[in-house]
Amino acid sequence: MNWIQRFSRSPLPLVALSFFLSAPLIFAAETEITPLVVNFVDVGHGDCIWIQTPDDGIKGNGIYEGYNIIIDGGPSSQRIQDIMLDLGLRWGSEIEWMINTHAHNDHYRGLIGMLEMYRAKWIIDPGYQSSSTFFGAFCWIALIEPHSIFYFPAIGIPAIPGTKSLGQSVPLKLEWGEELDVEILYSNPAVSDSTVNDSSLVIRMEYGDVSFLFTGDLEGKTRPDSYGYHDPDHPIGAERYLLDNYVGEDENRLRSTILKIPHHGSETSSTNPYIEAVAPKEGIIMAGNRHGLPDASLIKRYESHGVRIWRTDRLDRGKSGSECHGDDHIRVTTDGKEYEIRYLKPDPVESAEQARIRREAARKEKAVAPEPGEGEED
Repeated sequence: MNWIQRFSRSPLPLVALSFFLSAPLIFAAETEITPLVVNFVDVGHGDCIWIQTPDDGIKGNGIYEGYNIIIDGGPSSQRIQDIMLDLGLRWGSEIEWMINTHAHNDHYRGLIGMLEMYRAKWIIDPGYQSSSTFFGAFCWIALIEPHSIFYFPAIGIPAIPGTKSLGQSVPLKLEWGEELDVEILYSNPAVSDSTVNDSSLVIRMEYGDVSFLFTGDLEGKTRPDSYGYHDPDHPIGAERYLLDNYVGEDENRLRSTILKIPHHGSETSSTNPYIEAVAPKEGIIMAGNRHGLPDASLIKRYESHGVRIWRTDRLDRGKSGSECHGDDHIRVTTDGKEYEIRYLKPDPVESAEQARIRREAARKEKAVAPEPGEGEED
């Protein structure tokens, strides 16, 4: 006799038994699932992205796990600590995936500070072995991080004892929860000191109808005053690779709702065919009042394709490079159907303009408002 048979012979009414058996399904249906939140963190001139995946409060079931994912850490291992605490990522939190897109200090330096603050489970790097002392420090700290695995290179054959790789080729799927479709589309450790940008990890994340493309400092052309091909209509390098391998007559795996515009808005990125293939609605530039970025020609290219531009240097005019962080965080929140994108701090100029529009609207409304009793029937 099984437990259900024994239970049904007990004095407990069958109605109560039926409720008891169906109760877990009722409770599961009422579980609140938090949205996917992607924070484009204003670190000045550099990249830092904090992703909070949806959470149903049930750990270990492989879906809606509520992961913290960091892509790049910006240029300062000290400033990033205050910035992340202000945003709400508490000291000692677990980072399931920590990703360095490539070996430039405006991307990896802040990760050193984060490794002091947080517990990272999986750390990923494209694997170019930069000679920089600070990059060596990042790799060493990542390697000895307790209870962590350091994937170096992300794609390829490990060359450093103690490291692993995620796989041998792209595209490669990342497990960030069953509700998300996440792939590494590009990673290349076989670059030189002058082409480190084109080692950048490129990751595409899809949640229902809303998708993101994270690009590091990927490039697609040379500068007009340098040797090489600089026609914005004919991409070369990493952008050419993405177009050749992910865009065809029957499939386009680059198309994304929201694009982290490559290389801080440099004109050496974002050729017209690349923008057309991604076809983003929103483009986010992570810059900080340095090197003349973002470039005006790049912004014009995106706007000509109908892309709305968001910038982490929005309030940086007149500031030094070391003062350009913390005031232009951009947050995207989505349930997989609709999304909201906004600056966390309002622009005082925009606020003043909005107040002026509201005042004018109120005056116009008052001017056409009927006098008391006017228009009323007897």
